[in-house]
Amino acid sequence: MAQEYYAVDIPGKSLYDKDFSVSVRKITPLEQKYILSLASKEQKTNKDFIDFIKNIVNISNPEVHFEDLYWFDVQYLLYRIRFATYAKYPIKLGFICQNRVPDENDYKLTTICKQEIRHELKANELKIYTPEDIEDLKTTIVLENFGETKIRQKIMQDDVTIDELTRKYKLNTDDLQMRLLLLDLCLISKDHSIEELYQAAMDGTITAEDIIAIEDWFSHTIWGVKEEITIKCPKCGKEETRSYTLALEEFFSAI
Repeated sequence: MAQEYYAVDIPGKSLYDKDFSVSVRKITPLEQKYILSLASKEQKTNKDFIDFIKNIVNISNPEVHFEDLYWFDVQYLLYRIRFATYAKYPIKLGFICQNRVPDENDYKLTTICKQEIRHELKANELKIYTPEDIEDLKTTIVLENFGETKIRQKIMQDDVTIDELTRKYKLNTDDLQMRLLLLDLCLISKDHSIEELYQAAMDGTITAEDIIAIEDWFSHTIWGVKEEITIKCPKCGKEETRSYTLALEEFFSAI
C-alpha cells in the first residue's frame, strides 16, 4: 500500500541554491520496532539513524540529497515525522519548579517550590525561528558591517579580517550561503585563523569540533526548532521559559 506523504515547509528553504520541496510520511509499526531496537544497540552509528530517516523523507528534486540539508532542517523534519506519526500522542515533558517562595513560618526564609510540572508538547507549540527573529542578525550577516557587531568583537582573535579574505578570494558576499559560511568561520575562529578555516572548508577538512561549535551556535541562535516552552507552576503560579531536550529514540515513540 502506498504511503501518504505530508508536505513540510522547512525553515532554511531560502538558503539553498536549488529549488525543491520536502515531504514526510508516518513511521510504520515495523519501522518503529526497528528504530527502538537500534536505539538500544551498543554498536550503532549516526549513519544507521540517517539511513532510517532518509526512507521517511521525500525530496522532490533528484539533484538535492538528504545529506545536503542543513542540520536545523533535519531537526525540524524529525519533529514533523513524530507529530505526523503520533498525532494523538503528544511528547510528554517533565520539569521541577525551582522558584523560591516565602516560607510559611518565617517570611525571612525562602524555600524551593519543587512542584513537579508535566507538559505535553503538541505540534501547534513547535516554534520555528528564522533570521528575522534574532536581534541584530541582519547586521551581523551583512559583511560590510561585520566589524561593528558584538559577535565580531567577541570571537575575532586572528589577524585576517573578513574584508581581506573577501578581497583575496574574490568572494561573492551577496550569496547567502557564502555569507553564512563566513559567519560560521568567524564563530569557530578562536583557535584558527579565518584564512586557515576557509581553506579547510573548501578542502572539506573542517574538524568535528569545529562543526559542533557551529551547530551549537546555530541551535541557540538562528534557524530551526526553538526547543523551549513557557510553563506555569500550578503551585506557586510562577511562569517561565524552560528548555527541553529529547533523546533521538523519543522522537519515534508514543510512549
